[in-house]
Amino acid sequence: MEKFAIGVDMGTTQTKAVAFKEDGTVQASFYVRYPLIQEEEGMAEQDIHEIFEAVVTCISKVAEEVKPAEISLISFSTAMHSLVVMDKNNYPLTRSITWADNRAEKFAEELKGTAEGQALYQAAGLPMHPMTPFQKIRWMQAEKPAIYQQAAKFIGIKEYIFYQFFGEYVTDVSTASGTGFLNIHELKWDQAALEKLAITEDQLPKLVLPTYQMKEMRDGWREKLGLSDSTVFILGGADGPLSNLGLGALEQGTATLTVGTSGALRYIVDKPYTHPQGETFCCVLDDSHWVIGGATSNGAGIDWACGNFLKEVQKQAREQGENPYDAVMKIVKNVPAGSEGLLFHPYLLGERAPLWDAEATGSFIGLKRNHTDEMMMRAVIEGISLNFKRILTELEELGGPVKEVRATGGFADSEVFCQIMTDVLGHSLSFTESVEASALGAVLIGWQSIGKINSFEEAEDYAVIHKQTKPLESAQQAYQRLYPVFLSTQQQLSASYHQLAKLRADVEG
Repeated sequence: MEKFAIGVDMGTTQTKAVAFKEDGTVQASFYVRYPLIQEEEGMAEQDIHEIFEAVVTCISKVAEEVKPAEISLISFSTAMHSLVVMDKNNYPLTRSITWADNRAEKFAEELKGTAEGQALYQAAGLPMHPMTPFQKIRWMQAEKPAIYQQAAKFIGIKEYIFYQFFGEYVTDVSTASGTGFLNIHELKWDQAALEKLAITEDQLPKLVLPTYQMKEMRDGWREKLGLSDSTVFILGGADGPLSNLGLGALEQGTATLTVGTSGALRYIVDKPYTHPQGETFCCVLDDSHWVIGGATSNGAGIDWACGNFLKEVQKQAREQGENPYDAVMKIVKNVPAGSEGLLFHPYLLGERAPLWDAEATGSFIGLKRNHTDEMMMRAVIEGISLNFKRILTELEELGGPVKEVRATGGFADSEVFCQIMTDVLGHSLSFTESVEASALGAVLIGWQSIGKINSFEEAEDYAVIHKQTKPLESAQQAYQRLYPVFLSTQQQLSASYHQLAKLRADVEG
């Protein structure tokens, strides 16, 4: 009987369970979406109970679909940087506070550019930014003292799920490297960071490797999930590093690009690398692989642009039963590279890499009367791509030259977006057959844990390239001229971000 392995990917907007055959191809999948709760400025939370129910539903639905085949293992991928505070009775005092929550911004700003902040960054590999649980706990100390004082455990969504299933607080070092208080060199909780937070290791989950197996499941859960006693549960890792693994990007010189609601460029290295100015992150895959990279908060600027430009084109497409997004892209394709001198800085949601500034704002530069909706739309796509170009340049300075970029995410559905990104980066983009990179990465961790594969290098056998986009010489040359202007204008504008934020606050006040 064929055996299946399930990868559970707990993301920012949905949880998805994917059943993989032993050759790495997908047999079945199921997903459940859940909302982002934004009741006040800067808030970005989710109901942890909804996430748990989503995990239960996804596993049980996929398990039902592959029956009567045997499910050998279930391994987990999780979105990074979530924080859930538990009380002494193991009840959540908070929702899941996600990476997108910016309420800890002033606490991150206090440490940015200081010797203390630099030391914390060098140890933990994460820039001073409100996304991290480290900064969220500092915010909680000051703004939510009653919750902070009742806190028995500071955990994330994966740790909550595993506690419900197994009654134990445990986390893998990959997921833990998203907290801002794991020492990525020693793979231990960083004592200087814990002292800064005035918390102890007893308030944190037990640290294990991603291949760690959980065995003693609480009574009744295997039956509810539709699993046998032989199915092994494995911790897995964080979604970013696991995406690299699932894309087979283990070889020196192979980077990965993900563009969706947010986005990231990542590069696997054999030891921790940190940026002199703290502009990139370094997270853990396992005890012999690290991932350097930069994550952007602004991959979805396309959605904003589509809501504001070319509305008539989209309306006509809907009336004709066509995809309005595709209709917009057909028009954008005919706009010359460089949008006739129009630049867009895509920082509509603040920014992580390379700015690490929650107050960063979006800007059109060079706007003139002759610029049309079509040009503005293309400039938005180019701006998102140019921001990735800067991230890629910094990664190459740390980890060496990039030879290939393997890509995934929603942008892969658009030939036009893919071509613009390719031309801006100046590298071919390779697309694998499986779009479930993080879930497959989790399964590969599981297969190593049970001995089906011997090393991560075998991951390349499961990543089959089915499409490649190559740079167009004329467009690439145009973007080579545009990129220095993008950099210089961004540097000049950065000084105004906090002044504008103060003005906005004064007006709103």
